[in-house]
Amino acid sequence: LGGCQYFVTHPGGLNYETFPVNGYEAESRRLSRFAAMGHTPGKLVVPPATINVAGSKEFPFTRDLRRG
Repeated sequence: LGGCQYFVTHPGGLNYETFPVNGYEAESRRLSRFAAMGHTPGKLVVPPATINVAGSKEFPFTRDLRRG
């Protein structure tokens, strides 16, 4: 059981103009987007999967975001 926060961009606002030059720089950029603090602790209650009867029969488990 664990958790973290993930930032899509660098949390400090850095905007990289170029691609990383090697694997070490790429790994450093990836690691800077994760933060170990700030997550919601405890167990997560996941509701059971339901079949979307109003949606497509081809994709029955696709969630229709227009409905609550």
